[in-house]
Amino acid sequence: MKVIALRGEENAGKSHAINIVYSLLLRDGWIQVPGHFRVLGNPKFEDVFDVLEKDGILLGIVGMGDYQRGQASLAKLIAEIISKGCTVVISTCRNTPAIEKAIKNYPDHYFVDKTPSTGPENHRIVNTIDAQRMINLI
Repeated sequence: MKVIALRGEENAGKSHAINIVYSLLLRDGWIQVPGHFRVLGNPKFEDVFDVLEKDGILLGIVGMGDYQRGQASLAKLIAEIISKGCTVVISTCRNTPAIEKAIKNYPDHYFVDKTPSTGPENHRIVNTIDAQRMINLI
């Protein structure tokens, strides 16, 4: 099980970057496995949950990595993705020890630190760079 997490502060653009990952994967031939897609939490943030397949690999996307308790905790969402048969998980993760623990529980884990943006005109650029860094770890 490989877990790749985009780690960053609150409101750093993690949700936007993970949605770029999701779009790029779909563009690159990953196919949605029916029955798994949903938006997590506040629809404004478009935090997605989905399972994709390509070349026999099941990959899970968990876009809500800011919570450590309750039904939407990162640990529970990753466990749910794994229960779907995924061998790769891509997630966001707020950089707090308690939330990072949900990622560190998996020996094959990778953190990609969120690149800070210098202003609104650069948000999409840095988010796309971060997205590509995550995809390169698949």
